[in-house]
Amino acid sequence: MGIALVRALLLLSGMAALSESAHSGGERDDKAVYEAVCGSCHPTSLAGGLRSEREWKETIAAMVRLGAAATEEEFARVLRYLVRTQTKVNVNSATAKEIASVLDISETSAKALVARRTEKRGFRTLEDLKEAPGVEASKIEARKDRIVFR
Repeated sequence: MGIALVRALLLLSGMAALSESAHSGGERDDKAVYEAVCGSCHPTSLAGGLRSEREWKETIAAMVRLGAAATEEEFARVLRYLVRTQTKVNVNSATAKEIASVLDISETSAKALVARRTEKRGFRTLEDLKEAPGVEASKIEARKDRIVFR
């Protein structure tokens, strides 16, 4: 296994741990880190378009293989920023944690969505999502372009 691949794999495992742990700074700080890290090599507009969290992790790993330089914490913050702002979620297969971060809802509300999904055998429309107990319809509406039904 090449050194770059080993480094990318270690980085991804570190990113997962850091993204789950408490972190300092908010979304604005994460955006600044994203702009500094990614913007040092290319315009950040190249990261346009919605992707899944897995696809963003793969993209970051590819950037590391190409020489992107940052600490594990900085890469974790880049991932957090991308998840909050440019990630799509398949509400019929995602975990509660994935749903919570992309739709900006509590994990409790996301768990309610997953329970409702199981009960109804999946969601077909935004209205189906909005009817789940404990879910704010405004949160669903605000991120409707990031929701996938498959």
